[in-house]
Amino acid sequence: MPLPLNKRDFDIFLSHAHRDAPLVSELDHWLTEKAGFSVWYDARELSGGALLATDLQLAIERCRSILLLASEEALTRGWVKAEYNSAMDERANNAAFRIVALRLPKTDVKELMKGTTWIDVPEPRLDAGTALAVVRALYPGEKLPNPRTARDVFISASWHPSDNASASTVCRVLSEQGFRLVGDARDQEGFGTGDRVERIIASCGAFIGIVPFRGELHANKTDKPYKYFIREMDFATKLALPSVVVADSRVSRDDGSDQAWLRMDTNATECPSNIVAALEDLEEQWRPPPQPQYIFLATDLDSSAARAAGSIRHLIERITGMPTFVGNEIHERQIQSAIIDKLRGAFLVLADITDDNLNTCIEAGMGVAAGTSVELFARGKPRRPPFMLRDLQLSTYEDEVELIGLVHKIARRYRRRILNAEM
Repeated sequence: MPLPLNKRDFDIFLSHAHRDAPLVSELDHWLTEKAGFSVWYDARELSGGALLATDLQLAIERCRSILLLASEEALTRGWVKAEYNSAMDERANNAAFRIVALRLPKTDVKELMKGTTWIDVPEPRLDAGTALAVVRALYPGEKLPNPRTARDVFISASWHPSDNASASTVCRVLSEQGFRLVGDARDQEGFGTGDRVERIIASCGAFIGIVPFRGELHANKTDKPYKYFIREMDFATKLALPSVVVADSRVSRDDGSDQAWLRMDTNATECPSNIVAALEDLEEQWRPPPQPQYIFLATDLDSSAARAAGSIRHLIERITGMPTFVGNEIHERQIQSAIIDKLRGAFLVLADITDDNLNTCIEAGMGVAAGTSVELFARGKPRRPPFMLRDLQLSTYEDEVELIGLVHKIARRYRRRILNAEM
């Protein structure tokens, strides 16, 4: 049985024809060294005596996505067709598995890739447009609520295919109501200070818990298999968040009250009317979150990155699921105090200190003084940051392609899971 996505070793399976090796090698270097992805690449992973048909299938089952380089050579020879078909099987079994295709010039992909979109590569090299399109394709964001205006609801649920039918059913109703559904990233490690999941819950304006039946009748916050569900709903109660808990009727809580729990079978594909009514009531109950999460982007205000519709800001928001702000968007009479408050409340400060821009360095320093997580980057050769920021690591980039990779490498550590994209 294939592993769940969160337990897989690689982010990307790189599918290609060997004649396209120069571009593939460039892609692999950028994805791994610049953008921070883990990539399954046959030149590195396969031994000389490997049984290709067997090993390639198993390799795809160890990845969370496939990046396919479609050229005439790739589509007429080699393993690319078989790899694509295996990837389609993966996506049929797991909607979160991503298929990203790069089409080289004069390559006809229509017959092979029915129902799959592709990215046109103008020439056999990696440019900024292609790099940006690849990262965006790996983070589904089409038709998602705007993170700056969304009503975020934290979802505490199972995402195992064997017991997540009720969770998927409830989430569909919430999505249709216009809520943005927030969860913990499947493969996310810890970041910053404090409990990651608790910080994400506190950034939402309501809480939904969906407890499936997992073979045990009693649930509590210390024992498996329900302890994480209970801990998360207890934290939401502590924050006084509007909450709805939906649980299988076979599960009861033995370390507290479950009288307010609504009941729904684990395998249900339709919501009972009382649960629909409770979810509709969230329209009125939802409130601004107690600890909203956002990113403060400290940068030269004349740069393209500072624009609200700029590609870098959009990329940061797509990866992290959090809105971004820059200093010139704060319009208050006491502007300095307002900027300090914004920096103090930020979840993360991203600071581009190219040319040691004074205002940017000051904002980064304010973030450090406030105890906010601060990430520095700059254009140019590797160097030490200015004196007052010497305790921080400075990442550098040479061109826009490297900048896109670097932004991903930094931002992915702070991402949340937006469930609307997987429905």
